[in-house]
Amino acid sequence: MTHVTEDDLDDLEFDTLRTGDHISAARRLSELAESVSGGVSRANVLLRAGEQWQHAGDHGRAAELYRSALEDGGETYGDPRAYLADALFELDRAGEARTLLDQIRADSPRDPEVYRAVAEVLYAQGDATGAHEWATSGADVVLALRDRAVGTGMGGGPDEAPTPDADSLTPGPDDAAIAEDSLEALLRLRYRARVDLGRSEDDYDALLDDLLKNA
Repeated sequence: MTHVTEDDLDDLEFDTLRTGDHISAARRLSELAESVSGGVSRANVLLRAGEQWQHAGDHGRAAELYRSALEDGGETYGDPRAYLADALFELDRAGEARTLLDQIRADSPRDPEVYRAVAEVLYAQGDATGAHEWATSGADVVLALRDRAVGTGMGGGPDEAPTPDADSLTPGPDDAAIAEDSLEALLRLRYRARVDLGRSEDDYDALLDDLLKNA
């Protein structure tokens, strides 16, 4: 067994950014996944390996590793189905990809990064409407957590996608603070999709303006 920490994985990926050798990184991570122990799950390492194969342009291998991460069932960052959907879109298997996204939606995830990941996938596929809906829902998750944590917030505009079930949004000690980190990215992506769709600015865009002014 090989003891691996999140810092070890981060260092490997940082080196890959410097060298651009995503194939070597993917192979190394795939090897580690078979013998990992310690602070990271096998599923997490498989997911990172899949990302490296995708960066290398091998979407088929990426999809295999994402599926392995799902089958493993261990703890991961985000939702492996979003990453698998991305690879499937690149493999011209849009029907399978959208089925996965429907499954994620049905689960009403509370992690705003899941919404951001899906919105980015859809935006890259030219689906500005879908990206807008997912980014809006992700922002609503953050705002609902904020509302429960500090008694303020907004969300659920009349023409927007529905906010996930409020019963699933009770924040833990750090949930609201972590979610706030995702808010700007979600609102930026939502604004880009909104521009593409020819829609006028709304309250969410005003919130983005406020965030940027206070940055």
